[in-house]
Amino acid sequence: MTTVQQVITLMEQLAPRSYAESWDNVGLMVGDRNAIVTGVLTTLDVTAEAISYAIEHDCNLIVSHHPLIFKGLKQLSCDTAQGRVINQLIQHNIAVYSAHTNLDIAPGGLNDMLAERLGLIDIKGFIKTGEDTLYKITTFVPENAADAVRHAMGVAGAGKIGNYEHCSFSLHGEGRFIGNEASHPVIGEAGVLTVAPEVQVNAIVDGTHLSQVIESMKAAHPYEEVAYEVVSLVDPTASTQYLGRVGRLPNALNLDTFREWVQEALPLANIRFAGIAPKEIQSIALCSGAGAEFIKDAARLHVDAYVTGDVKYHDAQLAKELGLLVVDAGHFGTESIVADGLRDYLLGTGLSIPVKAFTEQNDFFFL
Repeated sequence: MTTVQQVITLMEQLAPRSYAESWDNVGLMVGDRNAIVTGVLTTLDVTAEAISYAIEHDCNLIVSHHPLIFKGLKQLSCDTAQGRVINQLIQHNIAVYSAHTNLDIAPGGLNDMLAERLGLIDIKGFIKTGEDTLYKITTFVPENAADAVRHAMGVAGAGKIGNYEHCSFSLHGEGRFIGNEASHPVIGEAGVLTVAPEVQVNAIVDGTHLSQVIESMKAAHPYEEVAYEVVSLVDPTASTQYLGRVGRLPNALNLDTFREWVQEALPLANIRFAGIAPKEIQSIALCSGAGAEFIKDAARLHVDAYVTGDVKYHDAQLAKELGLLVVDAGHFGTESIVADGLRDYLLGTGLSIPVKAFTEQNDFFFL
């Protein structure tokens, strides 16, 4: 039997949550991590149509790209479209897990799926978003408070090693301090040397969670002044994360042939061109979804074309000024491939449960 958490673990092996942008909301949106999964439905959006399809095909876990819940909910009412969707999910015991910008960035994620669809070779990263930097954080805690501090650090993201969480190492020793007249020591008295049995707590944390771990550690620590140290760890295998990709077509194409090439690769896309078209097109930059903000970055790389979505009038005007050909294949057009891509990934992990892709949505994009 496969649980929701086991599928989540597979998803986060592909797209670690730490890759997500700080403004994003990824992870389990609705449901029980311990529930047994009867089937998985992969989709771009969690819509009423996708839920109906999941119910019909006995899929009680939906894995989506766009988060079902993006901003904090102040109420859950069937008076709203989102409220009706969440209510339907709860009534039918369907869990929802969303992987958004972490899947955009991850190797093998959505932008690599898009590059593969376009037939690119010699693929590299486009916009740098971060590095897999690890830190060791050490603090010194009274023995009776060590468990609370360890727990707070773990909940905030410290101590994650592979499939294990809340990992730490502790040493016992003595702490010595003298507080001045303005101090209010938890142990001992101001102006007097205090010797206290303490535990040295050590845990690793990635750069994404470092600030939150320090904040949580301080909040759980009983001392008025918290002593701690942070050490950057050297990892020769650490990777750099990128949003978007840069590559080239196997052969240079003229504009008309290139248009046909893109349309065949992305059959659901409503393709528009903007900017200046070169005589031949071979080098390509791409960013799935809404990537118009990176037009200047693509121009600096002197690529022949930039493929993205949600290009507005002034974005097209900028592309023309920069002498860049921009291919607006639409937000849906560049991301609808995610349902098939996630299905193929999950089936490739050896899951013994049905995994189906839902692509029968968003027809309104083509009215």
